Amino acid sequence: MTSGNPTTVTRDDLSEHSDNETTGDHDVLQPLLDVRDLCTYFPVRRGRFGHRMEWCRAVDHVNLKITQGTTLGLVGESGCGKTTLGRTILRLVEATSGQVLFNGVDVLAASPGHLRDLRRNMQIIFQDPMGSLNPRMTVGQIVAEPLVIHREVRRRECRERVAGLLELVGMRAGHIDQYPHQLSGGQRQRVAIARALALRPKFIVCDEPVSALDVSIQSQILNLLCDLQRDLGLTYLFIGHHLAVIEHVSDRVAVMYLGRIVEIADAAEIYARPAHPYTNALLSAAPEPDPDRRRQKVPIKGEPPSAIDPPSECAFRSRCPLAVDKCRRHAPQLLNALAEPSTHLVACHRADAASLHHGV
Repeated sequence: MTSGNPTTVTRDDLSEHSDNETTGDHDVLQPLLDVRDLCTYFPVRRGRFGHRMEWCRAVDHVNLKITQGTTLGLVGESGCGKTTLGRTILRLVEATSGQVLFNGVDVLAASPGHLRDLRRNMQIIFQDPMGSLNPRMTVGQIVAEPLVIHREVRRRECRERVAGLLELVGMRAGHIDQYPHQLSGGQRQRVAIARALALRPKFIVCDEPVSALDVSIQSQILNLLCDLQRDLGLTYLFIGHHLAVIEHVSDRVAVMYLGRIVEIADAAEIYARPAHPYTNALLSAAPEPDPDRRRQKVPIKGEPPSAIDPPSECAFRSRCPLAVDKCRRHAPQLLNALAEPSTHLVACHRADAASLHHGV
């Protein structure tokens, strides 16, 4: 849609825009997003006078691929690096090393002007809608801000465009002149989603978008995100810690521990046959709504170690009930969980034993 056309936004407008840009053999042959050996380290000064420089390994050699139109769920304990990974992919946090290829273009190597163009197609929905919305701006100003910055439409047309975006996410045009504090939590998150959709992106990082909402509202926002993905062909990296939510929205699931991906597989596969002891422990700790199902409890020792001084080689070995001497001497690689080639990858020397410990 150009600035000369009617500015009311519909699902057809956005989906047509996406289809026009994603057709061709090039997109079929490669994933939309390809993260290669990505590292994000933060400097930390330690010692009595802070003379000793060490590094917090928030994201440590991560590899991920996300196909156009799918959702990759990213799950793990608090502090494992999920949010940092999402922000590094969007270059809101600068990476230490690695590559982030979006449609074959390295986001980390892009010039400021090229990065500005890339960000039209890469957006984020933050966890806390109240914290991510400017309290001094109206809903209309918030949603229109990316349109104005990127000169998507003329200023006089912004109000119509914003009204269409609000309608798209289930809000009324009458909310345009309200401020964030006048809205409920669910309405604020809908505004944040409308802002993320304003530039018609292909890829959105959903950083725990429902964890700050009431349970009764969570399902509405999740269903909205799923409907938008289906209608507009969106691609999501969905970050969360609630396993039931991740299972509901994801095509594939990646499990993160202390900055590293320890297991990744199709959602149905990873919930049915977890191959890493950490994944097994997460699943066994989740409440089971069906009283006839009993998941075998998997013990997990202690607290997560520091990302500044993690255990050598396998970072999970200090808490793992299946750890052996090999875990201390050799770092496990992310390899096929099964004997035959598959898309189920796990970084564990005891993957066979871990799957045997899983049971219902």
